[in-house]
Amino acid sequence: MPQGFEDLEAGCREDSGEAWLYAERTYVFPGDRADVTRHYRAAAEREGWKPSRAARPSAKEDRPASLCVTLGGADDARTLDVYFLTEETLDGEGRAAGPEFTSGAGFRVAVTSAADGSATACSD
Repeated sequence: MPQGFEDLEAGCREDSGEAWLYAERTYVFPGDRADVTRHYRAAAEREGWKPSRAARPSAKEDRPASLCVTLGGADDARTLDVYFLTEETLDGEGRAAGPEFTSGAGFRVAVTSAADGSATACSD
């Protein structure tokens, strides 16, 4: 785990007026973003996750898009969001990117579900 990101973050948010549950963890992989995306896409497909309607459009080849998939139906949907961290993202959270972030792909894996069972939006 990167320094300062050792803990799993989890809870319930109601900032949009609708409650939703989340769990997320931050990682740094010594390879590139494409390797991260390929790994999580293959694992998600094996477990029956499907591309989300809210998925981001494909990025340029040198900056692969993050991954957004859902599992379940209208009453029990969960969203798995794997997205890459930027200095701006971390600054907005009041966090600093440690040296680990300069040697690989910093990314976050988040699983969310709205209290009403609907799928939640993916990160930008």
